[in-house]
Amino acid sequence: MAKFGGNNKFRRINYHVIFSNELTPDQIEQQFLYALSSKYTLSPDKTTTNWSRIITKQSLEDLGKQIIDTIPEGERKNYGSPLEEGFNNLNLESSDIEQALNNDLLKNKYITAIGKTEWDELKWNDNSIASKKTIINSVDIVFTAAENVEAYEKARKSLRDANVNDLLLDCSDAHHFADSTDKDRLGNCNTWIKADPTFEGLKQILYEPEERVRIQKDNPLYDRDKSPFTEIIIPNKTNIFTDDHDISFAQQTIPLNSGLVSIIGGRGTGKSILISFIAAAFGKESQQNFNLESDIAISRKTSLSENAKEFKVKEKPKVPFMYIAQSQIKELVQDKNKFSQNIRETIGVTDEYKLSSEFKTRVENAITEYENIIRTTNEDDASEDKEKKIKDEIKRYQDFITNITSEQNKVKLEQYKKNIEESNVVNTQIEEIQNLKSSIEKFTSENNANISDWNEKLKDLDVNIPSIDTNNITKYIEETVIPKLSEKQSKIQEEIEKTKNDFKDYTGDVSSLLSNVTEYQTKVSELTKQIEVIEQAKRKYEKIKTTDFKTFGGDIKKDINAYVKKVEDKWKEFKGECETIDKNKKELLDIILDKDLDISVDVNFDADKMYNLLLEKLDGRKYNEEKLQGILKIKTLDDYYNFILQKSDINVFSQSIKNDLRSAILNLFFGNYTRFITHNIKVTQLGKNITKLSFGQQGTIYLRLQIAAKMFSETIIYDQPEDDLDNDFITNELVGIFKQIKQYRQVIIVSHNANLVVNSDSEQVIIAQNDEGELKYESGSLENPNINQKVCQILEGGQSAFEKREHKYRIR
Repeated sequence: MAKFGGNNKFRRINYHVIFSNELTPDQIEQQFLYALSSKYTLSPDKTTTNWSRIITKQSLEDLGKQIIDTIPEGERKNYGSPLEEGFNNLNLESSDIEQALNNDLLKNKYITAIGKTEWDELKWNDNSIASKKTIINSVDIVFTAAENVEAYEKARKSLRDANVNDLLLDCSDAHHFADSTDKDRLGNCNTWIKADPTFEGLKQILYEPEERVRIQKDNPLYDRDKSPFTEIIIPNKTNIFTDDHDISFAQQTIPLNSGLVSIIGGRGTGKSILISFIAAAFGKESQQNFNLESDIAISRKTSLSENAKEFKVKEKPKVPFMYIAQSQIKELVQDKNKFSQNIRETIGVTDEYKLSSEFKTRVENAITEYENIIRTTNEDDASEDKEKKIKDEIKRYQDFITNITSEQNKVKLEQYKKNIEESNVVNTQIEEIQNLKSSIEKFTSENNANISDWNEKLKDLDVNIPSIDTNNITKYIEETVIPKLSEKQSKIQEEIEKTKNDFKDYTGDVSSLLSNVTEYQTKVSELTKQIEVIEQAKRKYEKIKTTDFKTFGGDIKKDINAYVKKVEDKWKEFKGECETIDKNKKELLDIILDKDLDISVDVNFDADKMYNLLLEKLDGRKYNEEKLQGILKIKTLDDYYNFILQKSDINVFSQSIKNDLRSAILNLFFGNYTRFITHNIKVTQLGKNITKLSFGQQGTIYLRLQIAAKMFSETIIYDQPEDDLDNDFITNELVGIFKQIKQYRQVIIVSHNANLVVNSDSEQVIIAQNDEGELKYESGSLENPNINQKVCQILEGGQSAFEKREHKYRIR
């Protein structure tokens, strides 16, 4: 070019033109080289030393001869041949080169480039800034021969900082042989290009430079591992369905790229059948009767660095992958419950909110104890009234005893009475201690295995703890407590017999007197026992009321809110809002998950359902919903919390609530509250509930979540995304998501959307064909002319999609 750079040594800016192999050398020479021209005035004698010609071998040789002729004869020996000197002195203006390339035969069949090193040496000053930027921005590619990747990155950054064309390729220069250590040696190149090794393949870097080019030492294919399907092997013509022999797969092997594979075809060509068959073969549910007893096999790699493993369809293999059938998302979003459940499971909340078995057992035991207390204290009377009646009865009998004894016998009979009382007490103690012994023996029997385990653990701990002796308590009761009580009972009985003997000569009706005293005292003892039972029941009732069910109420509120937090924490974790997340994963998540997308939990309290459930357990003649509302006054979730936590005037143990209602309340409010309190997963976008969005928008959100959930794992196979999703989302966002996600996992789609296939830069396009019922599949890259042509023919807007893609990157 007619541009020079450098300080101590001037260097020309070389302008490179890479032509398509579709052009012949003759066409390049005739249509391009012969269109180039230049002119020089070599001496003041303009009549003989002007040179102005098109570029040919002969004209260059003539230019060289004229140059040599204008040099003093003594110095001519220092110059080369006329052709060499003519070539070395030829410089062209960029405008002349661009004008020569503006030829309809050459259109879309060349790529231009300049070298960064020479361009760098152009000076940046007020007179050259525009010219320097124009040179680099007018070409497609910039070349450099960097010493290493770090040097390349530094060079590219300098282009970015200068706000000029930074499509920089690291190239192997040819100044030294490959065995040299000089950076400009053959083979010193760190550029990897993802494309067919053709001119059209190379041109793809102009459309998708970030996707197609990597500058690094090792093969970028292995930068991120995947588990892709590698090929479908159909060893012979095979019926596709068990009940239809008119359609079959032709014998063929279909390779599968590990990036984005797009399957296209006209109606009835078998594009969806292919992936539906794969899905059914690997265990996904299908409504079609596929012939899964065939010899068809599918190969898959568990890692890109490993060999593929072949899975035969007839062996019913199970291989993990994500499959979205045609219109599956649309059908899913129409079922709100399933959709909510699916979203909850997608973000990692695998369990629904429900009562734990441990909590339910605790509540059931407490309710049983409460009902036993009610029966003990006689639910028809208040326990206070019953207790008063018994105490009055005791006093009546004690008065009888006092009245029937004379002063003469009072001392003996009082002692006799005390002995009878004490005897009854001791008998009761013996009975209770024997019951305790039986209870301990039963508990020990039921827990012997655990006690044995603990004894083994204590041995293993080596901490000098004695083994647990399960016999100590019962042995003590048997050998110490009961004998002592029996001994005491014997002494009391001796005293009773002695008193009886003292009255053997009594002339009055001593036996009747003693009989009455004994009878009445026994009655007093029995009634005293009843008082003790009532007092014990009152203590239990107080504990149940003030401790147990208050605790349960607190547990319920805590548990309900804990589930809300669990879901919200899972959502934060899902979005990558944690310190340990990988930076690349976070960046990808931010792309996939719309920043305006949010998931929260609503606790739904259904008061009407609560009252109806209560009525199912109550006498309809005594209660109706209006009456229950008037008694309980519960309308909101907070009202319910205050009721079970006994914070409101009307609560679960208010005296105004009858026992039959309270029993129903305890069972429902504590043991079955999940029947009227539910957790609703709320998905919003820009604060708008997903239920208010269109099915296409809902499908879009669902797909975002599904991809984010499995973005680094198994293959995703999606049959016709455009059937489920909004077109704006496909064009403006899904294309970008697929371009990102295919770096981390294989994506296979069936689509008739040209923008999705072309602008997602599919690594492979499979063309489905139906040849009189025999399905065949042809595959290749987007840059493959045959595939390119069929994409434009099959997909509506295909040509436009390619043109928009090229226009985006200012390709001529």
